Amino acid sequence: MNVEKLKEELFLLVGFLLTSAHGLYDEPAKYGPLRLVDATHRLLVALESTGLDDPFLADLREGLGAKRSESSDAQSMRSFLDLVCVKHAEELNVRLEKT
Repeated sequence: MNVEKLKEELFLLVGFLLTSAHGLYDEPAKYGPLRLVDATHRLLVALESTGLDDPFLADLREGLGAKRSESSDAQSMRSFLDLVCVKHAEELNVRLEKT
């Protein structure tokens, strides 16, 4: 694992989150979910680039990457988030059962 690379990626993510929060005061409300999906994707890319992801997170990263690059309406994004939240909860249950 490259700790310096992870620190750099997380520093950039913090900046993205802060500027996103600041920008939301003047942006349309629909930008909020898009920014959070983008932030999640950035975090997953950081994990992958430092060897800290796993197959589930890699699949999630790919799905988020595809979704954020397509132009979709709010309902499409909501449906997508419904699906990935359920998948994440199911995976969380599986991982908790193993502990």
